Amino acid sequence: MPEPLNSLSQHAVGMHAWPHRDRGRWLALAIGQADKELPLELLAVVGQAPALDLSAVRMSES
Repeated sequence: MPEPLNSLSQHAVGMHAWPHRDRGRWLALAIGQADKELPLELLAVVGQAPALDLSAVRMSES
């Protein structure tokens, strides 16, 4: 899996992604935890397609 999705997948089970108005870019948010003893973190990732195939992601409505 390409970065930054590989790093995100190490800490979070799921994420929500939205396409940016500038085509080819996207934003993803997730809540994750590096270890059970560590606090939860809000993770934000910005990337460019084709790292994330937005047609295959269940998009949140907003």
